[in-house]
Amino acid sequence: MTERLYLDDPDRLTFEARVVAVRTLAGRPALVLDRTAFYPEGGGQPADRGRLGGAAVVDVQEVDGEVLHALEGTPPDAGAPVPGEVDAARRRDHLQQHHGQHLLSAAFEATAGAHTVSFHLGAETCTIDLDAPPAGLGEARLRAAEARANDLVFRDLPVTARDFAPAELAALPLRKAPEKGARIVVVGDLARGEVVDASPCGGTHPRRTGAVGAVAVLGAQKWGAGTRVEFVCGARAVRALAEARGRLAAAAASLRCAPAEVPAATARLAAESAQRRKDLDRLAAALAEGEADRLAAAQPAGAVRAVLAPPAPGAAGYLRAVAAGLAARGRAAFLGAEEEGRAHLAFARPRDTGPGVTGVDMGARVREAAARLGGKGGGAPDLAQGSGPDAGALEEALAAAARHDA
Repeated sequence: MTERLYLDDPDRLTFEARVVAVRTLAGRPALVLDRTAFYPEGGGQPADRGRLGGAAVVDVQEVDGEVLHALEGTPPDAGAPVPGEVDAARRRDHLQQHHGQHLLSAAFEATAGAHTVSFHLGAETCTIDLDAPPAGLGEARLRAAEARANDLVFRDLPVTARDFAPAELAALPLRKAPEKGARIVVVGDLARGEVVDASPCGGTHPRRTGAVGAVAVLGAQKWGAGTRVEFVCGARAVRALAEARGRLAAAAASLRCAPAEVPAATARLAAESAQRRKDLDRLAAALAEGEADRLAAAQPAGAVRAVLAPPAPGAAGYLRAVAAGLAARGRAAFLGAEEEGRAHLAFARPRDTGPGVTGVDMGARVREAAARLGGKGGGAPDLAQGSGPDAGALEEALAAAARHDA
């Protein structure tokens, strides 16, 4: 049984050990030691990295109760002494993220009644999955939980990680029931009975909450029936703040305003854009009506077949409007247009069918025509649309569709 030094001393990064056995892990030699400060992957926390003697430790896993240290290089023999050194930056980062998760999970329980189902510590960001739906975790709730977690950090509360006797466990505000013999991580002053969080965990944790530095909630999204919250802690939170500040500065420069004025400037720009879109839609509708009049006058009898040049981006919408306009004038329409190398189709006929249009299924016609363009189409019997990448076959597709003189 390997003595796990990180359980009692998470700050210990160097140690001396003896090789108990040499195994294999994912095709690499892996050492079993009599004692180790290396944390093996588990509980959502990645494994430590570092060195054993002159070899790099590239993975640490617990397999059948043994802690295996996978090496890059030639392993020492069983029985040999070996010095170990844990990568300090990686350990500190993982410690900050993992304990920050405990604080954030406790904060969500306190502020929103949301319980943590699972935790993932990624290379860039971390996530916790909560059992509460997104509708109950709006921006205000996210910020309230973030603020409470940071309050616990800034109060620099003591952290105790050890085994507790059954009588002691009964007095703890456990977030979840521990397995028999599980180690408990407690945040708060045990001597005074001022405990703010208690949860079973075998990961690495600081001696005081201040070591987490800061907790930053980056966002939330639907996860099954619950919510997945993305967050970072410590140095990652500082980097996230710097990146957000950079994005804000870039937005302010683009909008030609102060950073604090970006929300108002963005809202104003969105309102102006929406108004312009309405104006463009009205103009496009008027142009489509005029085009329908022109085509009906130019081809006074039979179905109208034409390749149009839309006045603005949005060929599909323009064709649909013109085709519908022709149908409203009692005419069948077989229209096409090319936009950015793609052919678009819009076929229509009057809903109240008369001589020459009775029984024509424009949905079927447009599917056949779109197939000639290498694409797809469909719609109702009186109005249908389609498109395809072979713009060179547009004229032929229109001619074939209108051949029976709808």
